[in-house]
Amino acid sequence: MDYLKHSDTVTFAAGDAQDWNKVVHTADPWPPYVTNTRIPGDGRRTATVIQRYSTGSGSAAPTADNSAGAGTPE
Repeated sequence: MDYLKHSDTVTFAAGDAQDWNKVVHTADPWPPYVTNTRIPGDGRRTATVIQRYSTGSGSAAPTADNSAGAGTPE
């Protein structure tokens, strides 16, 4: 496979200058929603989960009394 290591170009990426320039000159590549720091959540439920995780008590699966609208399967 030494044949693949030989090339007439400087690098295997040679010839990608136009694509590189498009990427470099992009003003802001991130979508606008990534700066949103207000992520909705249920604080009481989160605190309960953190407490259970810290103490190692409780089951891994959520139950009907501590999950948002989940019921027990029949």
